[in-house]
Amino acid sequence: MTRLVRVASISKGDRLILALTGICLLVFLLTIPLPRADRQLVGSDGVYYYVYLPSLLLDGDLDFRDEYAYFFAYDPAKVERLLSNPTPIGRLPNQWPIGPAIFWSPFFLLAHLLALLLRWLGIPLATDGYGYLYQTFVLSGSILYGGAGLLLTYRVARAMVSEQAALVATGLIALAGNLIYYLTAEPYMAHTLSVFASGLFFYTWIRRRDRPGIRTALLYGLLGGLMALIRPQDGLFLAFPFLARLPWAWRGLRAGDKGPTVGLLRDALVAGLVALLVFSPQMVVWGLLYGNPLRSPYTYHPGTDFYWLSPRLGAVLFSAFRGLFTWHPIFLPALAGLFLAYRRDRALALLGGLGFVAQWYVISSWHNWMQGDAFGGRMFLVCTPIFVMGLAHLIEWTVKRWSWSAVYALGGLLLVWNFLLFVEYRFHLVTAQRPPTWYDLTVRRVTFFFGFLRRLVEGLAV
Repeated sequence: MTRLVRVASISKGDRLILALTGICLLVFLLTIPLPRADRQLVGSDGVYYYVYLPSLLLDGDLDFRDEYAYFFAYDPAKVERLLSNPTPIGRLPNQWPIGPAIFWSPFFLLAHLLALLLRWLGIPLATDGYGYLYQTFVLSGSILYGGAGLLLTYRVARAMVSEQAALVATGLIALAGNLIYYLTAEPYMAHTLSVFASGLFFYTWIRRRDRPGIRTALLYGLLGGLMALIRPQDGLFLAFPFLARLPWAWRGLRAGDKGPTVGLLRDALVAGLVALLVFSPQMVVWGLLYGNPLRSPYTYHPGTDFYWLSPRLGAVLFSAFRGLFTWHPIFLPALAGLFLAYRRDRALALLGGLGFVAQWYVISSWHNWMQGDAFGGRMFLVCTPIFVMGLAHLIEWTVKRWSWSAVYALGGLLLVWNFLLFVEYRFHLVTAQRPPTWYDLTVRRVTFFFGFLRRLVEGLAV
């Protein structure tokens, strides 16, 4: 069983991950002045996450009329669609979870205090919760959450492999995968928060799994509920610590000892009740907006169902239309590395693999299995600790049989390949309004970059 390595001070790996987080934050801040089609820092799904903040914290209600009019001012037809399609009880719709707003609320309130102070000093600054000041604070907080999630994930991997292997694996998953995009270009999405919550969950699990009991169950329930608040399917990970205890319970029953089984059932019940309590704000919102606290808003709209008996399992992984492995090949060896991790920690590797399969099935069953406007398989980002764990073991195995040079060479190629896709997606595919093709993912990825570079140089020369 893996035990978390306790360190008295911040390690070199910790400092490098903190530095990476700082760089991502700096990149975001430096790009704020750039022109944007919607004239806002928060866009896409992020608007629906964000509108809870001014509506609840400043207006004290769940009427999003003003928020939608402000953030979608560039698209009056969209505002009209929202206003003309109320929920079953006549409220304006918002099917997106409230969890991100809960995590962002400290940063939003800090921005509001600053806005009030500046206004008191005579600076004519709006204090309505909409402007760039508020959005900057909230999105900066989102980046910091993502960085904290990476740090926790690194420490989980560090408990299993060498510091260097854990650090390189964490860096490659972040930079050769799709997380870097959501840490810089679109921090208004919920995925950095998913990385934080899942990283904290795995970190807590490793620290507490040899100390089962009520306190540990309370912690698991708290974290499981928080994961579900961010994205309900993320809460599936709550089952891991209790599934890991099944072999001990079974051996106890065979030996005539019911104690382990009773303890397991008791702790699972406690964790489940706590998770439900933590998740209850979402159910309250569902009830207030849609009239039913037990029914997800995603089930109200025709054609937005889950097709559990016909999941698009192959397409989600291998399609040019944002397939996980086709867009970001780094995730394939990362999952393969779980077989190596199994030799060292069977429970963590086996349940990590099961967690990936569960997310894969849920995503594949959804009508929007291609995950909308996404930089690859964005909904899999909650599996970041699983990916890092597998890749770290594969790296350690590779170094023992070949060398670090092989790791750095292959890793460098994947980093460059992902950078080319980042540029193509951000400046072309995200606005192309068509499904990506294999040509986009191969030839155009290279040609677009050099064409973009040429246009950039020509623009600077004018």
